[in-house]
Amino acid sequence: MSAADVQFPIVTRQSDGSKIHEMSGHKFKAALLHQPTFCSYCSKFIFGVGKQGYKCLGCETVVHKRCHGQVTARCTFGPSSRTVVTPPESGVRPRSASEEPPSANHHFSRHFYHRPTFCDHCGSMLYGLTKQGAQCSECHANVHFRCQQKAMRNCGIQVQ
Repeated sequence: MSAADVQFPIVTRQSDGSKIHEMSGHKFKAALLHQPTFCSYCSKFIFGVGKQGYKCLGCETVVHKRCHGQVTARCTFGPSSRTVVTPPESGVRPRSASEEPPSANHHFSRHFYHRPTFCDHCGSMLYGLTKQGAQCSECHANVHFRCQQKAMRNCGIQVQ
């Protein structure tokens, strides 16, 4: 990656003093993680004292503080996901977020996990005794039931 390709997060301060870091349509805010969580960008464990990572306010993706500036995948749920960036000279009609190609959509079904498993979207553990979450039949992504809609349009897309 060259110096011209590097993007820097836009930081805005809220009235309560917290900061919002905007990057690739995500609006990351520092978050205290109450359970074991893995980074959605580098897939490494997030640990520490206090606010250990950044969580997107739209799609609830969780990343390390050091990883939030390197995320290139667009936010799939927030208001910024509805704006489509197309080159002005292309002449192609922009498509809305609901008109995504069907090949990019997950095909989730309820799944029973035999061992501790973590959500591939938000990074926290899938909990329960039976049918703890959902798994995509094509790419085998594991998610909470609450994360299904937020992770819907990125089947087979690498986050990094």
